[in-house]
Amino acid sequence: MSEQFYNQISPFTEFDSFADTVLYAPLPDDWYVVITDVRGSTKAILNGQYKQVNAIGAASIMALLNAATPILIPYVFGGDGATVCVPPSTKTAVQAALAATKKMAKEEFNLDLRIGMVQMGEIAAANHQLLIGKFQPSPHYQQAMFWGDGLTYAEELIKDKRENNPYLLSDEIVPNGSFEGFECRWNEIPSPYEETVSILVKGIEGNKKEVYTAVSQGILDIYGQEQQHHPIRDENLSLSLSPQTLYGETVIRTAFQPKWKRLLYQFKLWGLILLGKLFMARGTQTKTTDWGIYRQMLIANSDYRKFDETLRMVLSGTAVQQQQLRTFLEQWRQEGKIIYGIHANKSALMTCLIFDYAANHVHFLDGSDGGYALAAKEMKAQVASGHSPD
Repeated sequence: MSEQFYNQISPFTEFDSFADTVLYAPLPDDWYVVITDVRGSTKAILNGQYKQVNAIGAASIMALLNAATPILIPYVFGGDGATVCVPPSTKTAVQAALAATKKMAKEEFNLDLRIGMVQMGEIAAANHQLLIGKFQPSPHYQQAMFWGDGLTYAEELIKDKRENNPYLLSDEIVPNGSFEGFECRWNEIPSPYEETVSILVKGIEGNKKEVYTAVSQGILDIYGQEQQHHPIRDENLSLSLSPQTLYGETVIRTAFQPKWKRLLYQFKLWGLILLGKLFMARGTQTKTTDWGIYRQMLIANSDYRKFDETLRMVLSGTAVQQQQLRTFLEQWRQEGKIIYGIHANKSALMTCLIFDYAANHVHFLDGSDGGYALAAKEMKAQVASGHSPD
């Protein structure tokens, strides 16, 4: 029953429990770890392509979820890419979906999506560990959490620059995938305070459970509880009718289709958005969806905090709080226990995966100008300076 592995994991409901390994289960040896990332993402972001980079990372998850249906699989969105674990029964469909995503990224955005797969048995044979947990922040939304050093090892194998790297997706695989459910219809979300910060923290020494618990509590001490630091507020949410904002969804959903279908989708999209605005304003309740509470459910189903061997958070706050955070994290770094990255901007960018509008929808958050990717740049600089992960 390896296919049911993720489905059988019992969820925890308090985010701070992410550091408790008792709540995790080892990924089966026959499953595969899939990692996608946009090569040269930092340069692309600095050239203004942060929305495209973000969209490709989310689209790769959507393609894999569609390929693996109805099997539940763990995944995490990283800003410029994604990590997904899949059972062997889905390998052929998953590889075809990944090939389609890579082709779409190149043809539509001129971006190179690196894709690799490593079987968990090989990771374990090299004495690396990967445990999977399940955080449930709301009744209708569950997030996968990843503990151990297995992802770091898999990423090293996939990013190895040797010729004919066996872990990279073969160019011979025929693309075949669907991006049905991918949506990107919301304007950038302004911070309720002065800024939105994207935060990365990776433990490298000592008792990591204690380190992450202390760091997580320290962040809460600075930014307050969820209702204070959540980067989304109902009043700051607004659907967009701008062709520029809707471009990502339009080209991804109509990838490999004739231009007339793309134009048709654009008109259809405008109609759906206008209808959505009307339904939410009036609190309309259809047979399947209560649009009066959709925004609240969207907020509850957002992934503004997560853990994939690195603590990732997108929070709203002030410049003073950011300085307090830097001082706090720098002390831990000087003690050799963590590396970290912080990037601040004025708003958050949201990309959505919609399975149904009633309850089953997921909303990925990042800083609006490439927050996670630019925070990772700072973290990599710390690694280069001599504080590197074990």
